[in-house]
Amino acid sequence: MKLTFLQKFLRIDWILFIVMMSLACASVAFIYSATYTNEVEEYRNSFRSQMYWIPIGLAGFFFFSMIDYRFWLQWAPLLGGIALLGLILVHVPGIGYLRFGARNWIHIGPFSIQPAELAKMAYIIFLTWYLLGRGIKVKELSTFMSVIALMLVPVGLILKQPDLGSAAVFLPTSFVLMYVAGVRFRYLFLTMLLGGMVVAFSYFGVYKAGMKIPGLKEYQLARIKMFYDPSLDPKGRGWQINQSLIAIGSGGSTGKGYLKGTQNVLGYLPKKTSYNDFIFSVIGEEWGFVGGSCVIGLEGLMLLLCLRAGASARDQAGCLITCGVMAMLFTHIFVNIGMSIQVVPITGIPLPFISYGGTFLVVCMSCIGLVQSVWIHRKNQSL
Repeated sequence: MKLTFLQKFLRIDWILFIVMMSLACASVAFIYSATYTNEVEEYRNSFRSQMYWIPIGLAGFFFFSMIDYRFWLQWAPLLGGIALLGLILVHVPGIGYLRFGARNWIHIGPFSIQPAELAKMAYIIFLTWYLLGRGIKVKELSTFMSVIALMLVPVGLILKQPDLGSAAVFLPTSFVLMYVAGVRFRYLFLTMLLGGMVVAFSYFGVYKAGMKIPGLKEYQLARIKMFYDPSLDPKGRGWQINQSLIAIGSGGSTGKGYLKGTQNVLGYLPKKTSYNDFIFSVIGEEWGFVGGSCVIGLEGLMLLLCLRAGASARDQAGCLITCGVMAMLFTHIFVNIGMSIQVVPITGIPLPFISYGGTFLVVCMSCIGLVQSVWIHRKNQSL
């Protein structure tokens, strides 16, 4: 039996909706605090831009919530192709343009969008469709190898921009989807072991011996070194992480108060990144441990509600989609907060629903809409 629009609307997980909107609305206040003293008008008006993007994100949320998630699987190859086209177009002169040293934006009318963000959502849908299509062959090594090959296509295009942060999201998302789909764990474990060896090489090879990694630019190698020892260049490449640690540490238990974060106001936190990549540093300084814990708690509750939707799904497609969304959001949360407190290297990745960024906000809200669709249709298996 097909559900009416009203029935779908009433079935929405309103707790998840409230958590999402609480984070999105709080982001406006956080972004304003991070930019209100900036001498550049574009940055000062960032909070207004975020306000304009929230209703667009809400439209995406309700659009994907009301449409049965299995509908998108029928168009997965087309969505994947469109996403790849966007990643290719950013490299075309006159269409893609440079910003902050990366060619990852394109103009569409009055809007500027990041195809890499759209590709994350399209990739979740495409990989879900692909893994479901493998059927009983999903446990074979060929499935694991083919997924890795498929993943390297968007990752390679994104690294070419270069945007290491966005590219890094695809690997954990792929691993979670493969694990849930039934790919043998030993294949995943061996790859994770290889990843551990890469981490060891980054310490003993890049940091200790000064070796280089093919494909990584000099500033990316410098970020790895600064991760292990920011004092190597405290006024240069180690500046960001040092000032982030000072900001969060000086916030103490309850913070210095809204709009009173001296590290931010005086410009010690880089003004080009304090409202997106390092927004958690602003929160930690002004709201302290309590405020930072509330943000982490809300983000964690959102992930748990996504997990609940996946557990309630009546088919594997719904479970895979929700787990893919959860993996993507978790990676962003872990890396963004982790790089602010020197747990992971600085990679330039936004905090979901909190950092400034129109395309990313709309994609995140649309992804939650996909999760809502799984929750709404959990008792209805017909298209």
